[in-house]
Amino acid sequence: MGYYENHIDKVFKNSTVINISDHPKIVFFSDCHRGTGTWNDSFLNNKVLYQAALNYYWQHDFTYVEVGDGDELWENRKISRIHEIHSDIFSELNKFYHNGRLYMLWGNHDKIKAKKSFSYESRDFSPPYYQSIIIKMPYHTQDLYVLHGHQADIFNDRLWPLARWMVRYLWKPLELIALKDPTSAARNYKKSKRVEKRLSGWSAKNNRNIMAGHTHRPALPPEGENGYFNTGSCVHPNGITCIELTNSHLSLIRWHMCVQENNSLYVCRQIIYGPRLL
Repeated sequence: MGYYENHIDKVFKNSTVINISDHPKIVFFSDCHRGTGTWNDSFLNNKVLYQAALNYYWQHDFTYVEVGDGDELWENRKISRIHEIHSDIFSELNKFYHNGRLYMLWGNHDKIKAKKSFSYESRDFSPPYYQSIIIKMPYHTQDLYVLHGHQADIFNDRLWPLARWMVRYLWKPLELIALKDPTSAARNYKKSKRVEKRLSGWSAKNNRNIMAGHTHRPALPPEGENGYFNTGSCVHPNGITCIELTNSHLSLIRWHMCVQENNSLYVCRQIIYGPRLL
């Protein structure tokens, strides 16, 4: 545990600080894995749900924080192709960006965004990317430390070029015959539990709130329990999850399809748990 605790400490040492008074309402999304519109574009199935959520958060004056792995850059080489296929999504994100309400973190699947030379190859959309941020809360609540979470997973952190090679050239073709990648925290239960234990252990030892993605497993424990939170992902088979922060309270939200009495479909926002004081 010592290695991971020290590593996470270093990650937060030079974090960008966001004052909640400047951004009173924040929504945290993670692991969208936007792809190129092909059979392995996991984002495509929930794109309509995500669009509806973006529209809601824009209209309700939320700041959008993407907690890493927004774009799938292990299976796909060119961000320009992803930007082209999902140009409507980036157009929506662009509104948040130009309104000062967009913060983008990079994860293991889009770690290439950490390079200063990285560009979407678009004049309209070129936000900065961060490894971590700290949400500065009022005096009566604890600050919120945000990172993707792969920093507690050495294979997807330090050895990420090898992990990317395996995904791109080994597991991607094998997915065609329904074999899953055992190195992925999102697809390996034991691996994800170890990652979550390390993040929650850091939270307990330092008495700090930490929010992550990476494992795709949403988490929002009751008030008084450990301060480890997880946004979930946008690639669940039956919806997308996110976490809202309003008035110093967190709520775990699920966006999914609902059916009206006349059998017409609509996108609905469901509060899974919360609000709970941060």
